[in-house]
Amino acid sequence: MSPNFNTLTAKQKKVYSAIETYMKQNSIPPTVREIGEMIGEKTPGAVQGILNRLEQKGVIKREIGMARSIKLLSDNTLYANPVYIPEIKKISKRNVNDLLNMYNISKYQPVSPDLVSADENCFLATCPDNSLMDSGIKYGDMLIISMNSSLKDGDVILVMYDGHVLLRRYYIGEQPGTLVLKADSNLLNKEVFDSNEIVMIGKLTTKLTMF
Repeated sequence: MSPNFNTLTAKQKKVYSAIETYMKQNSIPPTVREIGEMIGEKTPGAVQGILNRLEQKGVIKREIGMARSIKLLSDNTLYANPVYIPEIKKISKRNVNDLLNMYNISKYQPVSPDLVSADENCFLATCPDNSLMDSGIKYGDMLIISMNSSLKDGDVILVMYDGHVLLRRYYIGEQPGTLVLKADSNLLNKEVFDSNEIVMIGKLTTKLTMF
């Protein structure tokens, strides 16, 4: 049964429209703060109250304790449900081979299914350096990293070398057992590595800007 939008007040329709517009532009639901900014409501409690009423009237659904979990309940919805992937806290020598342990997961973030599939082994991490800044990837950017993607020359990968996490462009080395890891500016003065010097973490699939 489709939701009855005729029962909504003007303010409730305004909030619903803001959610719908945000999802159309970003492919993920907005936060309470973002909804407030869109409708000109500075009080989070007031926005929460409207969302509660929308949920009671059956036009949206939310998951308790999960950010960006709003779903529009309509038989004619144009928006696919997001895929939730783990955002990890850190990458270190101690956990590099067990990044997705429960103690290293900060939260699960919603991502458009156009960017990652539900069965793909991915996580979110912050960019560790400015080595690819000229390519538009800078320190602190949120990155989706796939742990089971095949590699080809030119792919951007996340690796650990000598205890440091690096973001580099990958190329097959000329000598057997070697690889070339290039940065926009060669901070290490080293580009050719033996494969046993490197811990391969994963391949960059997407840079996000909405978190």
